[in-house]
Amino acid sequence: MSIRKMVRAGLGASLAPFSRLYNRLRPGIRILMYHRVAALPDYDQLTVSPQRFEEHMAWLAAHQRVISLDTAVTELDTALATGEDLRPGVVITFDDGYLDNLTHALPVLERHRLPASIFVTTAFAEQAMSHPRYPAAEERLHLSWDEIRQMAANPLITIGSHTLTHPFLGRLSGEESAREIAQSRAIIQEKIAAPVNYFCYPSGDYGQRETGLVSDAGYRAAVTVSPGANRAGTPRFALRRTEVTDRDTPQILATKLAGGFDLIHQLLDLRRRRHFARAAILAQEKGN
Repeated sequence: MSIRKMVRAGLGASLAPFSRLYNRLRPGIRILMYHRVAALPDYDQLTVSPQRFEEHMAWLAAHQRVISLDTAVTELDTALATGEDLRPGVVITFDDGYLDNLTHALPVLERHRLPASIFVTTAFAEQAMSHPRYPAAEERLHLSWDEIRQMAANPLITIGSHTLTHPFLGRLSGEESAREIAQSRAIIQEKIAAPVNYFCYPSGDYGQRETGLVSDAGYRAAVTVSPGANRAGTPRFALRRTEVTDRDTPQILATKLAGGFDLIHQLLDLRRRRHFARAAILAQEKGN
C-alpha cells in the first residue's frame, strides 16, 4: 500500500468514530455508486472484481438495511413532510449500463435479494458508441435494449436515465442539455415499457440549470457524484452518492458508510465542481 493510501485509510479510520456519532444523531440514507463488475488485469477506479462485489453484497445483506431508490426517495419525502426521524438505509446504483451488470452483478444481487438501480445511456444501449474510458474494448461493453428489458422485468432492478450520449452537460447549450435529459427518458420509457423516474448526471457534471431541466423533464429525483448521506433536506435533484472501488474491503466500506471519508471526498468534489464550472464558462465563451 502506498503512503498516500495509508494516510487516506488512517484518516478515514480516525474520523469514523466522530462520523458514526454524527450519523447516529442525524441518520441518513447512503447511495452507493458502482459502475463495472469485472475481472480486469489492472486496477480501474470504476471497476470492482466479481469477488469484491460478492464481499460487498454479503456484508451489506448482513449488516445494512438495503432499499430501492424508490423507497429511499419516498422515505426522504416523508421525513421532510412529517419531521420524523429518517431510518438509515443503503441504496445500490450502477452507472452507464455495462453488460457485466447483467452477467456478474445481477446473480449476486439475486442471491442476496438486494435491489439496485442501473442508469443507462441510450447511445451505449444502441451500441452506437461506448464509454470513452474503454475505447480499446474488444468485447461488447454495454447492455443491449433486449438485456435492459430483461433487467427491467426483474423486481429487484430499477432502470434510470444517464442521458443520450454521456456528455458533460454543463458544457452544452441549454437546448442540447435539455434534449439529452428529456429525450433519453422518453426513449428508455418506450424501450422498456415502464416509467423512468430517476436520472444520473454523467461524470457528476451538473448545476442549477441541469437540476431544473431534470425536474422539468418529469423525473422524480436525480443522483450526483457528490459525497455524503442524504437527509430530509437534501435536494431531490442532487442526491449524494458514495463511490465504491475494488480497493474497498468490507471494513473500508463500513467506514465509508459511517462517513469516515466524507471530508476527504467533499474536498475532492469541491475541486471537481470548480473544474466543471470553469469548463462550462469556457465552452459558453467559445460558443458565443
